[in-house]
Amino acid sequence: MSGVHDSPPPSRPPRRRYSLLLLIVPVVGYVLTPFVANSIEPRIFGMPFILTYTIGVTILTWFFVWMAARGDHYYRGDKAEYVPADVAFGEDHPIEEAGK
Repeated sequence: MSGVHDSPPPSRPPRRRYSLLLLIVPVVGYVLTPFVANSIEPRIFGMPFILTYTIGVTILTWFFVWMAARGDHYYRGDKAEYVPADVAFGEDHPIEEAGK
């Protein structure tokens, strides 16, 4: 798997990817677990509330990852992502692979 893309480097700064901010919601849900759900009662389906809350946040995590992927133009368009570290020492040409 080659790390060099055939596409030319972008001529403008990369677009903002605001849809990826949706991925913060599950993190906040997990961080708040001890404060929001730290009780045994009420029991839901025979399980303590903290366990039910954790399962609920886990299921919602799938939804938020799906929404972030739908909103990300790089993912939808199957485009190569701009990563400044892909170019060695600020050079504008790709790094040649050994053996060529």
